Order: sequence, then structure tokens, then C-alpha cells
Amino acid sequence: MATPNDDGCTLTGALSVTTEIARCVTLIHGPAGCAHHNFSLLHALHASRDFALPPPVLSTDMTEKEVIFGGEQMLEEAVFCAAEKKPDLICVLSTCVAAAIGDDVEAVCRIPSVVPVVHIPTAGFLGGGFLAGHIQALISLSRFAGQCERVPSVNLIGEKTLEYEVDEHYREVVRLLTLLGAPVNVRFVCGATLDGIRRLGGASLNILRDPSMRPVGDHLHRELGIPYIDSFPLGLEGTLRFLELVGRQLSLDPSAAVAAEEALQKEMIGTFAPLRRKRVTFPAGPAAESASRFGYELADTLDLEVREGGNPVPLPDPFPVGTSGIRRLLHRWRRKCHA
Repeated sequence: MATPNDDGCTLTGALSVTTEIARCVTLIHGPAGCAHHNFSLLHALHASRDFALPPPVLSTDMTEKEVIFGGEQMLEEAVFCAAEKKPDLICVLSTCVAAAIGDDVEAVCRIPSVVPVVHIPTAGFLGGGFLAGHIQALISLSRFAGQCERVPSVNLIGEKTLEYEVDEHYREVVRLLTLLGAPVNVRFVCGATLDGIRRLGGASLNILRDPSMRPVGDHLHRELGIPYIDSFPLGLEGTLRFLELVGRQLSLDPSAAVAAEEALQKEMIGTFAPLRRKRVTFPAGPAAESASRFGYELADTLDLEVREGGNPVPLPDPFPVGTSGIRRLLHRWRRKCHA
């Protein structure tokens, strides 16, 4: 699961998924510190998205006693207490400490319960980081997906719930899909429900947030037979190509949607005509590297000169999604260039 640039905690990556599911209790099997650190981070980020209530996260609060004698009985009791809250789902996340002492978390989660219980292995010391936890959580949760009657619709897979403008990115993808007449079946996993996850198999196409989610796309293709596109739309040409790809996969004619989007892009570029022939500088470093090709595409379209000493303009990573994302970015460029 690990990737070369997979930084951060595996547990945090999994929590960014499970805490998005409605009526789901996340139970962390490990010391209190693991839960406290991650809950504080998630609470702050959820507040920034105007979520009034913190996500329900519990901890077994392992101590030296459990480290020596094992924590399986404690975990079984904690699962029982979580079930008393009558959630739709309990996600059990195992920590490095639980894995190191050899607790059989999977066996405890298989004990019959009135509430579905799923174990998500998140012992990062065995390899992997945030991204690995994100991927593992999605794959583990997909066990609830069943074969459904398939209709021309799409699932959105692996949205990065902690990234900047996650909701704006979603709205832009929905806008583009609406041009094609293609509805969203399930967001896996932003704002999802257990019933929604069970309907994953009803879509004809999965759209991954970005290529890092390919392991999830491959897994769902094997298990449910659903093909995938490996990225949300990025850049001017990329947005038009996205419409063509989705249309082809769903056997829909994309020509009208592409023409409408081309007209919108032309109108947008005209709006930012005062930027023409301005000198700009893109930020340096690996974070901006992946977004640079979209930045240069915009610079060419607007006849901007990219050179050292120009007006420093932002080039966010991840790059904004679709035409609407580019419009928001160009507003920032215009302010930086005083145009």
C-alpha cells in the first residue's frame, strides 16, 4: 500500500474516511494518545467545513496492562459499548501498539454483533502512511458493496476529505456530469451512508479523485466489474477530455456538453484579458511541480510570460478542479498581478 511520497499517519488517513460516514462509530484500538492527536486534528478540519458536531470516535485507551497481557477482551467490550449507541456501522482501527503485541483484531470484529463491524488495519509501523490508510479504509469498507441493478451513473471514489476546496471540487464535477446527463450514484466516501456504500455496484463508472486511488479503482473493478477514470478533470483541455471520456464510458454523446464547456472557457478567458502579457513566477518546490503543466497551459492561453522576477502567483496542489476551479485560481492571479 505504501507509496514513495506517502507521509503522515496511517491511522489519520483511515480516520479521514470513516469519520465521513453518517451514523458510523470509529473505534480506535490503541493508547489514548493515538485517538486524542487524531481527533483534535479532525475536529479542527471538520469545523473549517462548518460541521457543527465532531465525528463519533472512541478509544480502547490501552495501558501498560494490555500491552503485557493483551487487549482483545478490552476491545470486545469496547465494541459492545459502541453497539449500544445504535450506529449503522462500527469501524475498528488497529494501531501500531495493538499490532505489535499481536492482538487478533480481525477475530474480535468477527464476533456476531447487532451492528455491522469492520476491521481496518492501520498499523503504520508495518509500512505506509496517510495515503495507505485512506486506501485501506476504502477497500475494507467496499466489502459492504453488493451487485445492484446497473444504471448509467457514476461513483466518485476517494475524495480527499481533508483537502482544500473539497466541496467546491465536488460541485464542479457534478456540474460537468449534469451537462452529460449523468447522475452521481454514490460519493465514496464524503457524506456517505452504509446504505449508499451498499449501492456502489449500481453505477456504470467510477471516477477516482486522482491517480493515487488506482488501487481502489482496481479493487472495485475486480469485485464489482466497474471500470474507472483515474482523475477528476484538471486544466482546460483536461476538462474537455473528461467530458469525452465519461460520455464514451456511459455511451452518451458528449458533443453538446463539450461545446457548451468550450464556450464557457472562452468566455472565462475573455474575462481575464487584463492579465495578458503580464510577467508571472510560479512557486518552486515539489508541491507545485505536479500542477506546473496546468499552470503553463493557462499561461500560454492568456499569453503570460513565465519568468524569474515576475509577479508571484499561486499554483496550488492539488490543482483546482474543472473550469470553475480555474476561474477561482485566475481571480487570485489577477489580484497578484494588480490587473
